[in-house]
Parts: sequence; structure tokens; C-alpha cells
Amino acid sequence: MLVSDIVRRNADFYGDREAVVVPGRGSLTWAGLEERTNQLARAFLGLGLGKGDRVATYAPNCGEYIEFFFGCAKSGVIGSTTNIRLAPAELVSYLNYVEPSAILVHADLVGQAGWVAEVPSIRHVIGVGEGHGFDLDYAGLVEAQEGGDPGCAVDDTDTYQLGATSGTTGIPKGAVLTHRNAIAAMLNWMADMPYPPEGTNLQNIPLFFNPGGPAGMHPVLMKGGRTVIFPAFEPGNFLRAVPEYRVTHSILVPTMVGMVLAHPECEQHDLSSIMAVSIGGSPLPREVLARAREVFGDVFFPMYGMAESYSSGLILRREDQHTEGTEEQVRRLGSAGKPMVLNQVRVVDEHGVDVPRDNATAGEVWLKGDTLSPEYFRMPEETVAARSGEWFKSGDLATVDPDGFVTIVDRLKDMIITGGINVFSVEVEKALYGHPAVGQVAVIGVPHDKWGEAIHALVVPAPGQEATPEELMAFAAERLADYKKPRSLEIVDELPVGGTGKILKKELRERYWTGHERPV
Repeated sequence: MLVSDIVRRNADFYGDREAVVVPGRGSLTWAGLEERTNQLARAFLGLGLGKGDRVATYAPNCGEYIEFFFGCAKSGVIGSTTNIRLAPAELVSYLNYVEPSAILVHADLVGQAGWVAEVPSIRHVIGVGEGHGFDLDYAGLVEAQEGGDPGCAVDDTDTYQLGATSGTTGIPKGAVLTHRNAIAAMLNWMADMPYPPEGTNLQNIPLFFNPGGPAGMHPVLMKGGRTVIFPAFEPGNFLRAVPEYRVTHSILVPTMVGMVLAHPECEQHDLSSIMAVSIGGSPLPREVLARAREVFGDVFFPMYGMAESYSSGLILRREDQHTEGTEEQVRRLGSAGKPMVLNQVRVVDEHGVDVPRDNATAGEVWLKGDTLSPEYFRMPEETVAARSGEWFKSGDLATVDPDGFVTIVDRLKDMIITGGINVFSVEVEKALYGHPAVGQVAVIGVPHDKWGEAIHALVVPAPGQEATPEELMAFAAERLADYKKPRSLEIVDELPVGGTGKILKKELRERYWTGHERPV
């Protein structure tokens, strides 16, 4: 099955049902989306683009993204979405590596898009929305084409999108994502979470993240449902949109959950239509999950995945989520769960041998399955380095307990080496998250003359809460071994985050490590 078959089939069987809803701008039926995506595919061909050429995007969440994903799927043109939160120099560097022939630029970002002129491969700049000022207009290009299928030959092993890695340790790499990867990832999600026919997805995370896969196109669409798209996440919009559109599914990162729970309207809206909320980025702390269940119900599915695995890998299933119970049961809330049905997972030592299932010995997470990207775009050395045979080496460190629950303890590059001892930043963060005044926290290593690195925490207070650095450090010290305790702590207004909501620890470390060499 191809990604393009989703819209073709749904146009036949759900033609008059809504496929895309953009509040304030209107909606599009499946029949309308079928025609629009045929027209967009023809427009790409009319610009001289062919199979394998790249088309980039620079846009906030908008309905045109869904058209773009299906238009790419039908034409063989490879989509290459960009993280709009990157600095101009980072965008230029990434796109000069990808070499797109065209780019879609949204009118809302025109004032920030001067960097496009620094990407010589771009021959066509296509403006999206009113008032963009470019010679080529997206709506005009689409509407000038016939609505019949373009008839391009596409195979399920063909590249469909390039998924930019998070870029937390440098310029993103483009993970090659095929039609087979996309369909397998959507089926993976459908196997592990409830999806009724004709549900409604509320899109919260950026559509440039893992483009056109389950985190954006969403399995809801595979079953004839619709997606509701706002330009960006805002907790009040979320609370009001759920009852208005009878939302059944959504994706949130823990920070977003916290923002919804802290909103003054949190208790005033009916959220009973929600069947499943996927949680990405990091586990939900026990206190947050307990409170969230009071508001949402028992609908949360913490997941572990990445661009290279098309948002698939591990899931903490509902029956394994215990906010009360034995110490062992509650502890598993901090885990990433067990492999999703179409993924295989190992946790191995530096020799590629599975680590003991003692919930203490850390190793690297390796993944395998049809959701996994076959390679990095034009990066043969990086592709080889990230693989061991059929297994993809994630760069994440984890432990495994006797029952097979996998707990992510750190990124290899985020692990702190202090006095020659490995300390996992995630473990220190979990201890601090137990304090009610902590809203967000990031723990990093900073230079130290004697120990090489010292443990430093940066904390964003929870809304309406206050605590001194000394109080928080003492709180953590009661819950951690001496060598794991933060030696310094800073109260900050915000932490830098990437497009997927992950805290950019590389950016935080740069403030302290200029002129120093990290011992890792």
C-alpha cells in the first residue's frame, strides 16, 4: 500500500466526509482532498519536478501540509519539511544539504524567509496564504491543474519524505522515509491504540515533525476520519476544540499536558470524547498523570520513537500504567514500556550483547522493523555508523527490568561523567520533578576543574509556585546518591526547546563549555 492510496480509497468510501478542518478557514472533504492533491502533484510536474526531486516547506501548521504530503506521495517528489524554529543559518545549512528544487513559504513567515536566497538549488518559491508577495502562488498553481490522477509510477520502497532528526546535537540529518515506512508506522499505532472509524484528530505538534507519518497524517485519517489543525498549540484552543469537534485523538508532549492542566478553563470543558492521547518526548511524571486522568480519563499512551523510526518503537500500554500500587508498578510509569507490535527492540552493551534485565545496567537501544528508515540522505558514513546489520542504533541509553520494561535513562551525548562516574541526567531530572514547584527541568554537566563535569540543574517554576535553588537542591539530595546530586541549580524563565518540544541541552551546554572540552 502507498500513502497516496489512503486518499484515493477514502475519496471512494468517505467522499462527502470532512478530511481536513482549519478553524476560521473552512474544511475539505475527502473527495475534495483527492482532487486537490491530484492537482498539486500535477503542479509539481508542471514546474519540471520529477520523481526524486525535493520540495521543502517553511510553514506553521496549516491545512496545506496534508495536501503537500499526499501531493508528494502521488507525484514521487520527495517532501522535505523544515523546522521553523531553527535559526536562518541552520535552515540554510540543512537545505543546502537536501538541495530542494522548490520551497513552499507560508505568508505568516515571509518576513523571516530572507535566507531562502542563500539556497542556490531552489528554483521555485511558492507562496502559501494571502499576501505572501511571491510570483508563484500555491492556490493558483493548484487550481490551474486538472483534477485527475497524475498517474506517476511510485513503489512502496520509494522515498516519500525526508524526516529531519531533532538536531539537538548539531545540524539535522535527513532520515529517508519510504511509503513502506509510513504505512507500517501508522499500522503500528493502530495496533496499539484504539481507533474507531471516522474519528477526529486534533493536531498539536508541528507537522514538520516526522512528516506525513503517524504523528502528522495520523492513523485517524487511514480510517476515514478528519484532522483539525490550528497554526500552533494553545491550551485554551485545545480545551475548547475537543468538545466542539468531538475530538477522539491527539498527541501531546508532557509540557503541553502541564499547560492544559494549569489553564483556568481546565475543568470547564467536556473532554469525554477523547479515546487516546499519545505522549511523546519524555514520560509523564506520576503526579502529572494522576491529575491528567482526573481531567481526561484513562486515555494516555506514552511512546518512544524518533525520526528514524517514524515515531514508532516502544509504548507503555494502558494496563501497565499505575499511579498507585506496588513500588515496582509505580516505577514503571517512568519507563517507555515494551516494543510496539511491528518493532523489535534490544538494549545492548558496547559489544552488542544484550544487557542483563536487572533494571540497573544501561545499554544502547537498538531497533528493527518496517518503520525504520533505510538510510540517511546522502550520508553513507553516518548510515553505516548508525547500524549494526539490520539493527538501528538509537544513541539512547536504557535499562531493562526483569519483565522487559525498557526505561530510557539518557542520550549517550547527554550522559554526565563526573569524577569518572557516569550519571544519567534523566535520573536527576526525575528527582527534581517530584517537587511541586518544578514545572520544567534540564540537567547538564558543566566544567569542573577537579571532576571534569559537575551536575547543574536549570528549573522553570510551575505556574504560581516558588522555591529557592537551595530548597530544590536539598529536595534532590534526599532522593539521590551523593555523586548524583546537583552541585548548582538555576531558576530560569524558560528553557530552549526544539520543534518537537524536546529541551535543547546542546544549546544549554554551549553557554558553559565555550573554551572547554567535554570529557565525553
